[in-house]
Amino acid sequence: LGLGPCPPYPLPYDHTTGYPAAYDYGSAESFPSSFIWGLGTAAYQVEGAYREDGRGASIWDTFTGADTVGMVGGVCEAAPCPVNEEMEAPGATGDVACDMYHSFKEDVAMMRQQGLQHYRFSISWPRVVPTGKVADGVNERGLEFYDSLIDELVANGVTPYITLYHWDLPQALLNSQNGTFGWYSTSADGRPDGQIIPHFVDFADLCFQRFGDRVKTWITFNEAWTFLYLGSGGGKAPCIPEYNNISTFPYIGGHNVLLAHARVVKLYRTKYQADQGGRIGITNNCDWREPLTSDPQDVGAGERCIEFELGWFADPIFLGDYPPAMKELLGSRLPRFTPEEQELVNGSADFFGLNHYGTGWVQNTDEPGEPECYGVVSEDGFPQAQSTWLYGAAWGLRKLLNWVHRRYSGPEIIVTEGGWSLAADTAAEAQTDTQRVAYYANYTSEMLKAIHEDGINVSGYFAWSLMDNFEWEKGYSERFGVIFTDFGFDDAGQPTVNQSRTLKDSACWFSKVW
Repeated sequence: LGLGPCPPYPLPYDHTTGYPAAYDYGSAESFPSSFIWGLGTAAYQVEGAYREDGRGASIWDTFTGADTVGMVGGVCEAAPCPVNEEMEAPGATGDVACDMYHSFKEDVAMMRQQGLQHYRFSISWPRVVPTGKVADGVNERGLEFYDSLIDELVANGVTPYITLYHWDLPQALLNSQNGTFGWYSTSADGRPDGQIIPHFVDFADLCFQRFGDRVKTWITFNEAWTFLYLGSGGGKAPCIPEYNNISTFPYIGGHNVLLAHARVVKLYRTKYQADQGGRIGITNNCDWREPLTSDPQDVGAGERCIEFELGWFADPIFLGDYPPAMKELLGSRLPRFTPEEQELVNGSADFFGLNHYGTGWVQNTDEPGEPECYGVVSEDGFPQAQSTWLYGAAWGLRKLLNWVHRRYSGPEIIVTEGGWSLAADTAAEAQTDTQRVAYYANYTSEMLKAIHEDGINVSGYFAWSLMDNFEWEKGYSERFGVIFTDFGFDDAGQPTVNQSRTLKDSACWFSKVW
C-alpha cells in the first residue's frame, strides 16, 4: 500500500520451517517461581443484584432490555424495556448472572479449594457511583460489597487484581437528551473533548482511596478495542443509532479513553503509588494475524491488522503516538494528540496487559475491510471453539508475545485473559472439558518457550474465566469457565439465585500447574 518498508516475516515459525504439530512442556525448564497464575471475571458477567442496594443502571442493562424503570440513570420509561437488536440472545440479562453479589463467600471458598492465589475482577462503576459522577454522591453499600469481597479474598490467601472499567458504563453518562455522551463526546469542531474523563478520574480516585491498601495491581480499561469498535455497531453495548458509525466513533472514543487512562495513571502515580506500593496499567486485546503466504504483501497486511487492533492503544502508551499506518489510512478520522497529550499518554503503564484468545490467517486485499487494515482473515485448518470467532493455535500466542517484545522494547507482559468456550447443558457434560485443557496446556507451553527460548518477560497468565457466566450479547449460551455454573434457570430461561458450581477438569489441571 506504499506505507513504508515491508516488515520482516514475524518469527518464530513460518511457512518454510513449518508450525508445531504438537506441544509439550519439556523437562529442562519450568515457569519462574514468581510467575502469576490466575483466573478472572467481570462485574456485569457475574455479580447480578442489578437493582439492589442502590446500584445505578448501566449501558448493559439497557442493551439487554433489563427492567431499569425507576433506576438511577435508567432510560426505559415503561416495562417491558426494549432489547437492543444486536443482542443475540434476547431475553438474557445480567440481572442475576452468577449471583456473586450474594454468594461471594462460597465462591472464594471454591477458589481456595482450587489453590487459586490470584484473582482478577472488576469494579462496577454504577454500583459504587450510580450516576457516574462522584459529585452526585457515592453508594456506600456498593463500596461495602467490594470491601467485603477483597477482605474475603485476602483472608483466603487470594491476591486481588482490579479492573476499573470492564464495559459497564453508568447509563447516566450516556444520555444525549441529558447532555452526556459517554466516551463519544466531541467539541463543536469534532475533536474528542473528554467530557467523561473527570468523572472516570474521580471514580478511580475513590477506588484507590478505598481499596488501595489491599489492592496492588490496577488495570484502567479492559479491551478498549472491543467496547469501542464493537460497541459502535458491532454487537457490544451501547450500539445505539447515534454512534453506530464504525468508521468514526471508535476513534473518537479511543482518544478519550487513552486520555482517561493516562490521567488516572498520573493520579495514581502522584497521589497513591509511593504509599500503597502498587502498579497500574491497561489491558488491550489482540488475536494473532499470521500472513497467509510469505508474499511481502501478506506480511504487510498481517502487521497492519495487528497495529489496527493492538497498536491503536499500545503505540501511544509505549511509543508516544498512533501507528503510522493508522494515521495514513484513516486520515482526519483518527484524532491527533497535542504535545501535552502525548507527554501525558507516553509511558503511562507499569506493565503490558494482554488479552489473547485465537489466531487467523490474513491476506492482503484492495478493500479496506473492518477494521480498515486492508487484510482479509480466514481460519482454515484451525480448531474452533463454541464461539464463532475463536480459532485456536498456541503458536499464535508465542508469536504475539514476540511481536510485543520487539515493538515495545521488552516490557513486562501479563497475559490477562485467554480461554476456550465449550457448550454444555449439565455439570456431567461440562466436567470433562478435554478441549479446554488442551488449549491451556498448548498455549502455556508456547508461553514457556517464549520465556526461556525467546527471552520475553512474561510474568503472569490469567485464564478466562473462573466460572461460566453471562457472556455478553450471547447470554448464557457460551461457557468459558473452568467451573461449571448451574444457573438454576427458571421457566423463562433466566438464572435464579438457586445455583451450584462444579469444578471442570480444566480447574483441576490448573490446580496442578500452580
